[in-house]
Amino acid sequence: MNATERLAGARARASGAISRACGAVTRACGAVTRATRRALTVLGAVGALTLARSAEGQTDYYNLDRGRPLRVEDALVIERHAIEWQMAPLRVSGGSGIGSQVALEPELAWGAWARTQLEIGVPIVRSRESGHPTLGGAGIDFSVLHALNAETVTLPGLALGAHLLVPAGPFGPSRAIPTFSALATRTLSAGRVHLNASVTPGTYTVEDGGDEASRWSAGIAADHAFVFQSLLLGADLVARRPLDGGSEVEWSAATGVRYQVGPRAGVDFGIGRTLGARNEWFVTAGSAISLSLLHRFGGVR
Repeated sequence: MNATERLAGARARASGAISRACGAVTRACGAVTRATRRALTVLGAVGALTLARSAEGQTDYYNLDRGRPLRVEDALVIERHAIEWQMAPLRVSGGSGIGSQVALEPELAWGAWARTQLEIGVPIVRSRESGHPTLGGAGIDFSVLHALNAETVTLPGLALGAHLLVPAGPFGPSRAIPTFSALATRTLSAGRVHLNASVTPGTYTVEDGGDEASRWSAGIAADHAFVFQSLLLGADLVARRPLDGGSEVEWSAATGVRYQVGPRAGVDFGIGRTLGARNEWFVTAGSAISLSLLHRFGGVR
């Protein structure tokens, strides 16, 4: 083999080595690229989940609960496996000839099933009549709210609810009082409109107590959300007939605001008055903390 042939063979071997090295580099780059893509995908998914949970918590102000701050509520329920603790919602009321009253109702709500929440509340009342204040419980309130559907373009959000006020404390009823309700919510370009109707079956007297219960009630409310401020403004108009069967229908109007102060915390404030002869006024204030337990149940809604 002459020198020329030996040189050609060396060149061929060098070229092959370079080709193999380039192939190894290409495969390594491909592996790095795939790993990078997987890492970015995982990070994107984690970020999306974090943002979703944060956004989910930031919309708590958008939900109208009974008495917070209006008497009319929307047809929305809390998410499945979520817990909402209403920390002593306050209601102060008074009027000519009826004295004054301060009521607290700590309440706990749980998203037990899909579109279904359970609640328990323990109202506590401090009443002042004829200058003599009295403090005591006003029953125990159990309730369930089930959303029949999610609102669509053609169909409003609909929900059914049931409440049971059982005897407890000096201001509680003398026997259990059940109430059944129907709710509807329609979202429009200017805001939302809510309709509530409830009925309490059975025959009751003044001695049976249950001042907050009604033979029947119907209410309409409207609200508008300021999304970037996490603020909700609303007003309602409610008609009710007293539980003891009195013939006079009581009308009341109220306005209120809900504001998100943190990812899981919100506050509310409301003011209103009756429009009849009682001339009663009332002020409400409250706060709530929402805790999502979705991650402990496999993320299933």
